[in-house]
Formats: sequence, structure tokens, C-alpha cells
Amino acid sequence: MDTSRRVRVALVMLAGAVLLLPSSSRAQARTIEVDFSKIVGTIKPLNGVNGGPIVTRGAWDLSSSFSELGIKHIRLHDVPWMYENAVDINYVFPRFEADVNNPESYDFFLTDYYLKSILSLGAEVTFRLGYSAEWPGHPPLHNVPPKDFGKWAAICAHIVQHYNGGWADGFHYNIRYWEIWNEPDGRDFWTGTPEEYYKLYDVTAKAIRRVDPNLKVGGPTLAGHLDFLEGFLKYCADHRDPLDFASWHIYSHQPYDVFSMAAKVQDLLNTYGYSKAESVLDEWNYYPAESHCEQEWRGERMTQDDARHCEDFFAKQQGGPAGAAFDASVLIYLQDSTVAIADFYQGTNLFWGALYDEYGVPLQPFFTFKAFRFLLDTPDRVSVAGSDHSGFAVIAGLSKDKSAATIIISNFGTLDHRYNLSFRGLPWNKAFVYEKSMIDSYHHLELTDSEHLSSKTGTLTTPEDVEAPSVCLVRLRVGP
Repeated sequence: MDTSRRVRVALVMLAGAVLLLPSSSRAQARTIEVDFSKIVGTIKPLNGVNGGPIVTRGAWDLSSSFSELGIKHIRLHDVPWMYENAVDINYVFPRFEADVNNPESYDFFLTDYYLKSILSLGAEVTFRLGYSAEWPGHPPLHNVPPKDFGKWAAICAHIVQHYNGGWADGFHYNIRYWEIWNEPDGRDFWTGTPEEYYKLYDVTAKAIRRVDPNLKVGGPTLAGHLDFLEGFLKYCADHRDPLDFASWHIYSHQPYDVFSMAAKVQDLLNTYGYSKAESVLDEWNYYPAESHCEQEWRGERMTQDDARHCEDFFAKQQGGPAGAAFDASVLIYLQDSTVAIADFYQGTNLFWGALYDEYGVPLQPFFTFKAFRFLLDTPDRVSVAGSDHSGFAVIAGLSKDKSAATIIISNFGTLDHRYNLSFRGLPWNKAFVYEKSMIDSYHHLELTDSEHLSSKTGTLTTPEDVEAPSVCLVRLRVGP
């Protein structure tokens, strides 16, 4: 560690409190207070992802890395981008005119292999029934409503039977979450009317429930238009449709926008009588703000040079410290939401918004997910003060046996580069180890400070400046 960037500070324990004081004036520093004596809940495992561990047409297997991150939920969408022609209806049932009840009409081979690689991790799956996005620059091919809603629903029901009921030399995987279509409120995936999607959901959800009434069915995999969600919920209520989860997506400049959207989704669920339905955020990521690149998001024509610039800009921002801090702040904010499942887009080495580069090398957001994995090892959430809505977010947890604690501090973009961290109520009265790791322009969750401290007094080293954007992981554990 560069000693020019470190200052020595005293660790003072008074009345059960510990105060870490940087050399800068306390009046100008942000104050963070953690009280380990107050358990306020359980940290939710919202570290799911889109995409399984087999990537680049099978050239890379990221299974060990997925296990390292403790990923326990994976959504199946855009699988052909990273693996093979699998999962989507047009690959599993390639000839729509074929006999829906004949097992020979289906091609499960690649999807079987792909699913096995996911389930071997012990991860739960959301099986998205529908179609993936086309490769960039290619026109959408499967955004037209099915010619026969009843037949399409029957195909979906047979897919459920294959993976849960053993049909067509299938399996008994007990996949619980079945999602109908993707982003029907956007033209890239749906050229029909909203009412046509509502009807497709109605027919398909009821067909799946006839296979197994205990399965969880959901939609509409909202791209972001709340008026579409409201119409969908009203239709479902009027037609007594099963809705076990409402799925939605958001890509944003600011992490607190994700929390705000979660609240709006929950308000609509409550309004239309679906308060018990799970709120499932199964696509989210950082969308960097640069006005020149907004054209790309809106689908407007760009020059080749502009497109290349925007692609490079997005890759650097999403895969760098800004993306890492955005992701950490979102994972922290969502702990106070009603979101039951959150799946980051993507957990693969896709060229856009991924955890790894094209060679499977972890990008900065990977280390945010690794820090969150450490937090999940200390799942008893404790009282914390110091977060705000601008991207500065803090969370802390205590292990079940009360021998270890974790604190994550995410600074997405505030002007506060220094902070005072105080923590009290540690459940031990013996020597312990303080370790700090950073994610920023210089660090990939490397250890930047480690001290052995006693219950009386001690010293530790902390950076003079904590740059933004950055993520700080603090780990405390009993030890000599």
C-alpha cells in the first residue's frame, strides 16, 4: 500500500463505541454510525443474475466463479447471445405448425445441457418463456404476437412438463418461476396491442397452472412503462388471472431510481389486489449518462464513429468503478424495498453490462458482487446511519454466531471523499481483526488495511481520501 496515501489514526473505545477518525476535519467529513447491538432484519440475497455460467458458445465455464459469488438465482434470457440456440420458444419448438403434443416436435437437447450447468450450482431459475433480443443491428424477428395463443400456451405447458414432470425424457427439476414473454411494452419485443399481451398472459398462465397449481407464474417483464403495468394488473384482476410475481426492468443513471421504481411497482400491486405477489426485478444495470449517447438508447440513427464511441464509453463506465459503486448502492437500497428477487443484467462476459470481459476476466462490478457475498455471510442486518439518496449507501451485518461483522460503504458520486466511521455494540470483549478492502480506480477489492486490535485501544491505517466512485468493504472478526 502507498504510504503517501495513508494516515495513522487512533482507535478509541469509549462506552462500547469505536470511532475511526481521519486526519481531515470531522466537520467536513461524512458521519457513518453502525450499532451492532440493534438487529433490524435479515440481509436479502438479491445478487441474482441473467445468464448461466456456460458462455462464448461453451468455450468458457464460469461455474467456479459463480460459486465464489454465491449466485443463487439465475434468469434465462438472451441465452443465445452467450451460449447457443436454446431456451427460446423458436429453438425448443422450431416449427410452429408441428404437432404440439408430439415429443418429436421439440428440441430440448441444448436447453437440457444449459439448465444442468445452472442447477448443478444449486441456483434457482426463472425460466422466461418467449424470445431473446436479436443481435445488435439485426431487426427483431419474434416481436409479433403468436398466431395461435392457445397453441403457444400449450407449447409452454409442455416445456414445463418436460422440466418438472419428466415428459419427453425430461426431468423433475421443480423449477418454480415461469415468466411469460419479455418487455411487451417495447416495440423490440411486442408489436401487438397491450390488450393482446394481456390475453396471451391470461391463456398461458392458466395453462401452466393446469400443469401444476403450485407453480409461480408471472409477468409482464416490464421495460419501464407503468401505464402498461397498470393495464396489465387491471386485466388480471378482472379475469382472475394467477399472478405470483410481477417482473420489471430498469436501467438508470442514478442508483436510488431503482428503489423509487420498486416503490411505484408495489403501489400498483397493492392497488389492484396483488399485494401478496412478489416484486421481481429481473433486469437492472447502470446506464451511464452522456447526452450524445442517448440516441443509442432511443434507437435513433448514429454514425459508425458515434456508435463506436458510445460502446467504448458504456463499457468503461459499466465495467469500471462507477459501475461497481452503482451496483453496490442499488444492492443496499433494495434491502429496504419489497423486491423479493433481483437479477443483474448480465452475469456473463457479454459485451454490454457484464461481470466479466470477453476472456472471462472479472470487471469491477464482479468485485462488488464478491463484497456482497461476504455481506451475506453476516446476514443479521444491524442499524446503520449515514446513507443518503444521492448514491452514498451503507449497510452492515453480523454473523449468526456473532464472531464476525461486515460493513459495505458505497460512494457512487457524492462530493464527500472522507468519512468518520463509528461502530458500537460489538458482541465480543476480546481481540479482533479489522480489515478494509477497496474497489476504485486503483483497487479490485484488494486489502488496503489490516490491524489487530484489542478491546482497549489500538491503531489502524486508513486512506486519507476515499475517492468517488468507490466501494469500501470493512470486515471485523474475532481473533488474536
